Amino acid sequence: MTFVSISKRAFAPFFVFTGLLCLLQASRELAFFFWWLGLCLLIALAWLQRERLFTLSWISAALIVFCLMLLTNALRLNSVYHAEGIYFPATLLLAFLVASYRPVWLAQTGFKIFCVVIALIALWALVQWLSGRGFLEEKSARSLALFATPNTLATALNLGLMPVLGFYLLGRGGRGVYGLTLLLFAGLLTTQSRGGYLGLLSGILFFMTYAGQTSVVAEWRRYRAVAVGFLAVVTFFKFYAWLGLASWSMDPVFATLSHGDSSNRWEIYQLAWRGLAEHLWLGIGYFNFGYYFEAHKVPPFLDGRTFFVHNDYLQFALEIGLLGLGLFLLLIVALYGQLFKFRRQAMLEQRLPLILSAAAITSILAHALVDYPLYIPVLLAVFGAYLGIINQCVVDMSATHLQLPKISAQHFLGLRSGFIGNMLVIGLTLWLGLPAFASASADFGLYRLLHGDAQNGLYWHGVARLLQPREAGYYWREGVILRDLGVTQARPDLLEKSNAVFSQGLEVNKLEVNNLLEKIALHRQYGSMLKQPASHRDIMAWINYVKSQQPNSDLAQIEYVHCLDFVGAHAKAIEQAKILMDRRPKSKSAQKLFESVSHE
Repeated sequence: MTFVSISKRAFAPFFVFTGLLCLLQASRELAFFFWWLGLCLLIALAWLQRERLFTLSWISAALIVFCLMLLTNALRLNSVYHAEGIYFPATLLLAFLVASYRPVWLAQTGFKIFCVVIALIALWALVQWLSGRGFLEEKSARSLALFATPNTLATALNLGLMPVLGFYLLGRGGRGVYGLTLLLFAGLLTTQSRGGYLGLLSGILFFMTYAGQTSVVAEWRRYRAVAVGFLAVVTFFKFYAWLGLASWSMDPVFATLSHGDSSNRWEIYQLAWRGLAEHLWLGIGYFNFGYYFEAHKVPPFLDGRTFFVHNDYLQFALEIGLLGLGLFLLLIVALYGQLFKFRRQAMLEQRLPLILSAAAITSILAHALVDYPLYIPVLLAVFGAYLGIINQCVVDMSATHLQLPKISAQHFLGLRSGFIGNMLVIGLTLWLGLPAFASASADFGLYRLLHGDAQNGLYWHGVARLLQPREAGYYWREGVILRDLGVTQARPDLLEKSNAVFSQGLEVNKLEVNNLLEKIALHRQYGSMLKQPASHRDIMAWINYVKSQQPNSDLAQIEYVHCLDFVGAHAKAIEQAKILMDRRPKSKSAQKLFESVSHE
């Protein structure tokens, strides 16, 4: 048993490091397989070795209720299925459980591993900015490192910078900690993220308020050293940019302060406010803003697409209603209520994990006002871990809590409780893996299809659809394969199957119009091969529905023109084709469309 315990402890750093890498990859490309691997490692960390039993406190109770609300919305209230709706609350809750079960180890060894990872990311960002090379991404004036946007990188850096900075300002650490602070700050500057600067400023102000005047005065030399160091880093950036070796400026920050936001986010906020008024209490559905945006977007976003409001609080209100936002705000109130209730004791006893975690959480909550950090897997996991550390610290300081009883070792239905627990964990892991398995099956099916094996390609897409029957994208992919095979082999039965699959995909998700677009094209082009081809009235009703969901989509407009021409409305088809040409004057497809409908 001792050997097993040592082995578990030895594997814990590997689990943390690998889990961070998996969640980083999932954050960069939203890859379900890596996301699931990250969740599996979190489950392993939480289950294999627990330092203490789980306690129900104000913070943990608020978090559990909020996560249950997200899962209920994703699985029941939302008419549209998103695997992210399951993975996000699972990530938040599992990271919280890991920190709750192993707070001491995570606050020490786990945080050191996180600092190593975040320092490497900061170094990558700095080299990227200094050299002007994009490495994994295209060349950009703002560093991205491993992330999809500079703003996400800024949030991640703040989650490491604030605890390290706080550690130094509390009189701990020497030159190494000071150097790491400056490195992380330099990495933050490479992002040129106004939200990142807001997060840093908010974290520093919270930390100084929480530490109190006595602590600030006692460590004024360290505060001065940090201020001088930050100023030196900013000066270097200005000088390097002045030499013309890179692009860096604080002008966007000053412009925002003097003239307001210039990134057109107010238009997105106003759009979200209008939607909130229509869906006040339960919202439009978790992760459904992308569909809402497509149907209601306004200039200057007619040609763009986004899934985020760039304000997590407003997006929560729109997607899960005031009820969901209220539960999240309740979590924040419980968090800061407990923090300030035990502030004096925390400072007196120098509860560093609590103080530093609180500073980090403040930075991400502030950044969430102008971006979407709470929709990024790795950031949500770190947020949950910091939350769990704070929760256990306040519990240790005698906060109100309920200690859940230890599971009895007695047999139940002839089975040991440990065996039942292991089976439940395995079952949870497999259930969480369904989106990942489906994605892998579809990718393998596409691989077989590209290598000329249509039969196996079709089979594996069917497996993906079986594993995720509410995911409309798999119906679309299988339907396209069936249609192409039916046309190539002149087999009406395959076209009938394609039509049925497209119809099933539309029933699963009425907001996702790709299945309906393909169904329209199928009936328009190959209706003679179908037993019951759609009437002209049905085709126009379908395409008008598509236009209502995506009024600015080029694909929808092209199919709309084809449908008008098909039903005999040639004059209107030419008019609509000309509108598309005026909107896309350099588009060859628009020109060909206009020529095809301008026939005599």
